[in-house]
Amino acid sequence: MSLNFVIFLSIVLVVLLLCMFVVNPIARKIAEKTPNKFDDLLVEKRFFSRALQLVPATIFSAAFARFVEQQSLVYDICTRVSAVWFALIAFAAGSSFFDVVETLNDQNQRRKNKSFHGTFQAVKLILFCVCAIVVISQVIGKSPVFILSAMGAAATILMLIFRDSILGVVSGIQINLSDLLRKGDWIEIERHHTDGTVIDITLTSVKIRNWDKTISVIPAYDLITNSFKNWRGMEESGGRRIKRSLFIDQQSIRFLTEEEIERLSKIEILKPYMDEKRVELASEFTAKYGENAVPTELDMVNSRHMTNIGTFRAYCTAYLRSLKNVAQDMTLMTRQMAPTPEGLPLEIYAFANVTQWVAYEGIQSDIFDHLIAVLPEFGLSLFQYAGYLRK
Repeated sequence: MSLNFVIFLSIVLVVLLLCMFVVNPIARKIAEKTPNKFDDLLVEKRFFSRALQLVPATIFSAAFARFVEQQSLVYDICTRVSAVWFALIAFAAGSSFFDVVETLNDQNQRRKNKSFHGTFQAVKLILFCVCAIVVISQVIGKSPVFILSAMGAAATILMLIFRDSILGVVSGIQINLSDLLRKGDWIEIERHHTDGTVIDITLTSVKIRNWDKTISVIPAYDLITNSFKNWRGMEESGGRRIKRSLFIDQQSIRFLTEEEIERLSKIEILKPYMDEKRVELASEFTAKYGENAVPTELDMVNSRHMTNIGTFRAYCTAYLRSLKNVAQDMTLMTRQMAPTPEGLPLEIYAFANVTQWVAYEGIQSDIFDHLIAVLPEFGLSLFQYAGYLRK
């Protein structure tokens, strides 16, 4: 090895040290003073420091042939070192650049809940594979085509060994591209006893923070091959469903007396229904029995008459219509379900105009607090098993 070649290597080393310990700190200070955040990310993710290595690598690659004989072992080693150096720089700088792009994507307000972490991991994995093939080919002195051919022959064995990893990679890419999941989504997976918010989506797994603050890590391919519930649609709609029943004691269901009809007609939100119903029933009775007919108790059976359960059902709907925290543009009704041994279910079906859990539970509880308290005004009572005290 000649003295000139040693001096040349020393110069390359000096240039490398200058780039790392002089140019790179200067670039960092300049980036900190500029208002643009993009250059700050380039420095933070080490893109500048890795890209600066192209300077000594280029000098080495362009000039080493002048100091060594082309047919010598040193020339062959320098050629391979140059190729490996460029491959490593390309992989390192490329990975840093994709880290910058991913950070910018996460900071974007319109895309902050849509995670491309798995996609960027897949791209960096491809870069790593290309870099590994180039490095191995230079080390063993074989063409990259030879490496690919050898890998093709061993593909079956590799697929058996790395089956789960391969499935995870493919599933992770599919989840990101098809928008099945986003960071911040509330999902529920019964078979894994998982119910919570997605906090990270990687190339092979999904990390979920459950409501009890525990962390579940689910393989990405499990979400593709099996079903799960994503509550994102509910959150995007702006309304959260209220679907709960009051089980009415069927022995308390009866016709309303005239005195009760007069009293219930004084309820402000129920008055329009009562007035309309009274006119409707009176016209039907007159058409059937004549204008001078006087209603009797038996006529309640022979003709239509108001019941306390029907009137209460109308009151429930009118009450829901009067609430500002109930979405009026979504499905809203009070329906009677099939009788059960536990009573007659009267189901409230509506949507709160909030999706936050605590606020939603407060709205739902307030509604049923009121409806349960007002039940006795209609002569109704909730079903309770024998042994419980009832008034």
